[in-house]
Amino acid sequence: MKYKHVYGPVPSRRLGVSLGIDPIPLKVCSFNCVYCEVAKTTLLTTKRKEYVPADEILSEVKNFLSDYNGPSIDYITFSGSGEPTLNSKIGYMIKEIKKMTDIPVAVLTNSTLLYRTDVREEIENADLIKCTLDAADNKYLKRVNQPADDVDIKNIINGIKALRKEYKGKIYIEVMIVKGVNDTDDNYAELRKVLKDLGADRIQINTVVRPPAFGFAKPLSDEELRHALEIINNGAEIIKPFNRKTNKAYRKDLEQSIINSIKIRPQTIDDMEESFGVHRDEILKYLELLEKEGKVIEILLRGKKFYKYKATD
Repeated sequence: MKYKHVYGPVPSRRLGVSLGIDPIPLKVCSFNCVYCEVAKTTLLTTKRKEYVPADEILSEVKNFLSDYNGPSIDYITFSGSGEPTLNSKIGYMIKEIKKMTDIPVAVLTNSTLLYRTDVREEIENADLIKCTLDAADNKYLKRVNQPADDVDIKNIINGIKALRKEYKGKIYIEVMIVKGVNDTDDNYAELRKVLKDLGADRIQINTVVRPPAFGFAKPLSDEELRHALEIINNGAEIIKPFNRKTNKAYRKDLEQSIINSIKIRPQTIDDMEESFGVHRDEILKYLELLEKEGKVIEILLRGKKFYKYKATD
């Protein structure tokens, strides 16, 4: 069965084997991050509503779980094509999923709406909340996340603080660093101060690993990541790269299909999503790996990003 709002399970560097839920249309978000691998934001907003019908999503989750016989799933994850907390029914969906299964539920949020009591209350039944915090002041926030006009860094930080006081589950904080954008010692030092008070169970430092919507967004080297880690500190860790051998969700057939397809002709994410009936987030996992290995390159044609196979022999 082909699903519209449920995808995977995908191999996640953070969460192991993750069944994704996409409760927001492409690309509705309160950020327009320069490093986003999905697409540039087309609707930059903090307005909450039921962008995708909750009962439609829940029906897909129920059908998927009843038919699934693959590797055990570590998390059911609200993520996908935009900021998931913008969907005003996220709390209802989490509660209903918890009735269906014992699989833990995770929410990946950019933290912009956590200052709102209603949003924090709605996601309190999740088992894990992964918050984004790439900057500690508005200058760097605007550089790297390009937020909606009514987003302020103080609200983001205070929202995470309030979440930690009220929420009993795990909180991870991810810091995404982009070369030449927010990779300064002063940003690292300010993040160090802020993170000290947020009480996260885990702090993860990341850099650009998948082809970003903004071509100028470049990754840090391993040495530069270690430098950032040394300053940010607070027990932070660098997110490890995806490993074919250790991730149960790795699909050799899908990776080979992607390679075979782009060997014939360069293709966009949209082309591959339609061809394989697989969510773009899952395809991007494999493109990330292949690009890092030098087997895939990006080319720009008619204003669109295409992926092309590059012979390595």
